[in-house]
Amino acid sequence: YRIRYADLHRVNEICQEAFWGCTGLQEVQLGALEKVGKYAFSGCSHLRQVTFPSSLNRLGTGAFADNRRLQAASFPRDSLLRELRSDTFRGCQSLSEICFPGRLKVIGSRAFYKCQNLERMELPLTLKTIEAEAFYACGLRELELPEGLLEIKEGAFRKCRSLEYVYLPDTLKKMGKWVFHGCSSLKVVEINHDLEEIGEWITNKNCTIRCPKGSRMEAYARGYGMNVEYI
Repeated sequence: YRIRYADLHRVNEICQEAFWGCTGLQEVQLGALEKVGKYAFSGCSHLRQVTFPSSLNRLGTGAFADNRRLQAASFPRDSLLRELRSDTFRGCQSLSEICFPGRLKVIGSRAFYKCQNLERMELPLTLKTIEAEAFYACGLRELELPEGLLEIKEGAFRKCRSLEYVYLPDTLKKMGKWVFHGCSSLKVVEINHDLEEIGEWITNKNCTIRCPKGSRMEAYARGYGMNVEYI
């Protein structure tokens, strides 16, 4: 398709696969948009940025997947959107700037899978769940997860090879297996409390777990042969 510009100011819903594979599309203008269907803009390989309206309340699975030149995505703080669904920005390897919705609660599985240029981000305090492989192989360097977060699922940050430091909030209750496994540069994971549930091999052996002395977290780390520092 040779569409280069789409003025969608008067559109309140974009259906499934509406612009799928429009490789010529470079710019999209959105107005009072409420819903975007599955894979609506997937494979738009020349789209470089997108700004979402606050009225958006549903963003379908894979809506912007495999847009390899997409550099920036911005949601307003007063956005109605509560969930980024599976594969939303999967394979957007140039994505380096993301401003999250201010009321976001869930980041779905593989939502930012292999976003290699995503080096930093600020997650909202409303966030409750990060699902499996949500940030797999991203370019993150430091990660301070927000207070209020309850659960991180399997492999959520697996193979983030540039990641060096992680802080886990006191509200966190559950963490799946392999969450930080394969993060070969990871030096420290800091956690001040014991979790209700924790999976196997959350990180590599060469990582240091910084935790309270005598805690179950210390016993976990030593059981897997990881280094321990006391808070």
